Amino acid sequence: MPPRGSTKRRWGRGRATEAAAAVADALLSLPPEVLDDILIRIGIRDAIRTSALSRAWRRRWEELSSLDLCFPLSGDDEGARKGLGAFDGVLLRCPGRVQRFCADLDNTYAGRIHDWLRVLSRRGVEILSLSFGDGFPALPSSVFSCGRITSLSLCGCSIPPLPPGFVAFPELRILVLMNVRLHDSGEYRLEEIIGKSPLLENQ
Repeated sequence: MPPRGSTKRRWGRGRATEAAAAVADALLSLPPEVLDDILIRIGIRDAIRTSALSRAWRRRWEELSSLDLCFPLSGDDEGARKGLGAFDGVLLRCPGRVQRFCADLDNTYAGRIHDWLRVLSRRGVEILSLSFGDGFPALPSSVFSCGRITSLSLCGCSIPPLPPGFVAFPELRILVLMNVRLHDSGEYRLEEIIGKSPLLENQ
């Protein structure tokens, strides 16, 4: 027969779990736009963790109308690396627009950025911040297909030639370039990007 104190502790934990689930389910009565705002504010990793709150929350994050994805690497931050590793799965399960994508890319994931940029372009990404590790990898030209971008920040990469048919970044307001390389005639490419961004603000 288990000790009486042990039974009370299990009973107490069970009641606490039920109370937390009841509160979580009560939140579902809020308007969908309010729920979206809550989940977006807590970040994608914690939004996915809400699946454990109760059955009603199990797939709620997949209904987000927009995603805010940020994966900064800080020292041995395995959480950010695991987040990048799960990025494809997140995009498959949540079809919403990607409002922001920020990532520090080491050699493990730098090779994936071309495919990711193509998806981000189709999802209407507005804020894009990419920081690369050593070696100044060439930024894929697919970055120029992100026509709805309003803020572009690049660090540690080489700026590629403009693709044929590049029209403009019509909504770009903020452009930040840090420790980037411009190859032959690169300054003219940069001038063309700036010239074709009519809303660009002085930094």
